[in-house]
Amino acid sequence: MKKAYALFIALLYFGISFSQEYKLMWEDNFDNPVLNETQHWTAEVNGDGGGNNEMQYYRRENISIEQHPSGVNCLVISAKRENFGGKLVTSGRLVTRGNVSAKYGKMEARIKLPLTANGLWPAFWMMGDDYSKVGWPRCGEIDILEMGNVNGISRGTQDKYFNGACHWGENWTYYAKDNTAANSIQDDFHLFTMIWDETAIKMYLDLDKYPNSAPYFEMKIDGQRVAGQVSYYFHKPFSFLFNLAVGGNFTGITGNSNIAKITALPVDGTPVKMYIDYVRIYQKGIAGEEFYGPTVIVDTENPTSFTATKGAVTPNSVELLLNGADNSGSVYYQITYGTSSVQVKGTSGVQKSHVITGLNSSTLYNFSILAKDGNGNLAANNPILISATTGEAFKLATINFETVGHNWTWQSFGNGANGADLYAVAANPSASGINTSASCAKYKIGVGAQSWAGAYSDNIGSITFTPDNCVVKIQVYKPFISNYMLKLENGGTTFEKIVPNTKINQWEELTFDLTDKIGQTITRMTLIPDNIATRNAERIVYWDNISFNSNAPSGLQNPNNHNIIFFPNPVKDYFKITADSQINSISIRNLVGQTILNAEANSNEISLDLGNISTGNYLITIKLINGESLTRKIVKL
Repeated sequence: MKKAYALFIALLYFGISFSQEYKLMWEDNFDNPVLNETQHWTAEVNGDGGGNNEMQYYRRENISIEQHPSGVNCLVISAKRENFGGKLVTSGRLVTRGNVSAKYGKMEARIKLPLTANGLWPAFWMMGDDYSKVGWPRCGEIDILEMGNVNGISRGTQDKYFNGACHWGENWTYYAKDNTAANSIQDDFHLFTMIWDETAIKMYLDLDKYPNSAPYFEMKIDGQRVAGQVSYYFHKPFSFLFNLAVGGNFTGITGNSNIAKITALPVDGTPVKMYIDYVRIYQKGIAGEEFYGPTVIVDTENPTSFTATKGAVTPNSVELLLNGADNSGSVYYQITYGTSSVQVKGTSGVQKSHVITGLNSSTLYNFSILAKDGNGNLAANNPILISATTGEAFKLATINFETVGHNWTWQSFGNGANGADLYAVAANPSASGINTSASCAKYKIGVGAQSWAGAYSDNIGSITFTPDNCVVKIQVYKPFISNYMLKLENGGTTFEKIVPNTKINQWEELTFDLTDKIGQTITRMTLIPDNIATRNAERIVYWDNISFNSNAPSGLQNPNNHNIIFFPNPVKDYFKITADSQINSISIRNLVGQTILNAEANSNEISLDLGNISTGNYLITIKLINGESLTRKIVKL
């Protein structure tokens, strides 16, 4: 193992460095499977309530290193209902006091907070290193992040209500700034940053994504350094703390008798987790800064035993089986294909399966794969090249009621006596325009029919929606205008899409967008061609050329020449859409049909910030004010 390693017993900078840029002084990325309790952390074990009437017992067993579902290794603090030491809940608290501390600089941590609901109190904070000598509050306290306050509970904004604070004094003085974020900050990882110099303490949310944002907390410390004055307590080294308290004065819930009010913890003892991706200290090397602790470990050892092979291949995906070993405990795999690139993280020595989705069917893809560690050291046999041809897409011939569908059985419903004479394959009533075929389906709707009268067929077989077949088109001929409903069923679930026709006594093609049902399987097709509230006369409708293969996710084809343009694609941050016709709404879904983003436009131009969306392939649906829609694939870098 080749490492450059040094221990700073007391590093005091004098003079002003020529560089005013921040340099990384220390970090813990928690990439090693074992918490560093020799040089970085001490796990506190007690049930004293933190001086705040908290309800938990802090145990070492509630602290671990785990991989978050997103693939990053994290420090994890778990809180759960558990009888221990006279308490009804347990949790964890760690400190760096005696190991790592600093005076001034930029301190930050990337954290995935638990759902605090009622009763959890997660915190990322610092205390003066002289705590053991002068006690609290003389040591000073800096709370970079706290959540779970009773005010957030009472307002129903627990997932958005957070604060920064400082405590100090010969007795106790404090200043806190409460904030309500625009959106939940318990939805994903967020970066919490403190910038501290000899004049002020400032705190920021997601400074990596919004570098020009204003601080959510700011306090001046440039006054006279006299005991009792705020400036006296914040010009010395401070060390880090992470904890996940349960109850306490801050939450307004105290005492074992109020355990039922802690709604954030499952009653079955399932743990609730706070994930810390990393914590870091940066300094500029200017006068007054101090740092105590181990320097950043410089790892020069390359990953070894790197292999990459092809796994399962489908019409729209390719599985890559990746493996490698590294002394850091993790290996990062950079996968590049075409204009797309994605990085995935794996555990050293453990095969990682990664499925590339959203691919086009019957297409050759060339994948170039690099293996590296967290410090950028590359495997000697980089890159490994893999070629794979995706399978043939699901093909269902267009149901044209001549060669396909002419012998299908259709069952009427809601149409009076539901007689056999209601449905028939008949001559095309107007073999012109978009439909010049000889035959089509004819359906008669009686005077006494229900508003939902229609017909269904099970001859469709079994169809699973993919990006290749998720847009259904039906040609219709109606002597009136009304809603046309397509229902697709599988015995337990029904999907309904309604599109009105706009033309009378001429063939028109209606489009039913089912991209939100990708991954779902259907076995029955139901058509309700005249979905109206009341009817007073018999009506005849026709349908033809039903296609399940209308989607082309690899290109952009503008409906009716409305000149829809979106760019850039691939996209990293901001994504712009323009059209000649007014855009009504935008939705983005992943390839398993989950909605990632919905946006209203009501204009001819919209700009979206996709910086928070994970890398990968997505389907974007653009709906115009006239009801037309366009669904295509985009790649997020």
